[in-house]
Amino acid sequence: MMRIPYDHRLQPIDEQLAKLIAERLRISQGTNGYPTKEQFDRWCEEYHVDRHVIASVFAAMNNPRRPPRLPVSPQNLVGIVPVMKKVQSEGVTYQITRMEQYADFSLVYVEIYTDEDAETAELNIQLMLDVEPNEGRQIQFHRSQGHTNQCSLVYKVSPKLPDDLNTFSFRLVPNPMPHHPRPPERILDQTVVFDE
Repeated sequence: MMRIPYDHRLQPIDEQLAKLIAERLRISQGTNGYPTKEQFDRWCEEYHVDRHVIASVFAAMNNPRRPPRLPVSPQNLVGIVPVMKKVQSEGVTYQITRMEQYADFSLVYVEIYTDEDAETAELNIQLMLDVEPNEGRQIQFHRSQGHTNQCSLVYKVSPKLPDDLNTFSFRLVPNPMPHHPRPPERILDQTVVFDE
């Protein structure tokens, strides 16, 4: 594969970027400091930059030293802590059911659902788990499953959270990484006959 040479006209810009990123990391200390959706929208429009580009930069800055992916398997499980925290807001129920405790990390299970008709209430979830106090923990999305009006999400927190739920608190915060827009739907509902 041919390597494209570095355009040295970019060097002063890249140096400024590196300096600004270092300053932001120093101030934020790697915490989940995401701008609001309105700020993202304004910057994208004002600077003519794709939202995914800006969002990926902020996501990387909020997780600068992503830990290696540790294996998750029942053999590594050291305990399960029931959480059962539940909040309802604007017709949507959010609940954290449990934490699976592994030697080096925790998996936090979140359920989000609405009682509205599944035909009209598809959930587009753009939330990241946050923990207070953070104490330098890295939090990343692990997996999800669900459909229309309900979804189960799992977040990975490392190092692992303490078993004592009174020593920290959970919250869900806006995640700047938007879901990629779906391509236009094409409905195929006509009879197809294969001639012999």
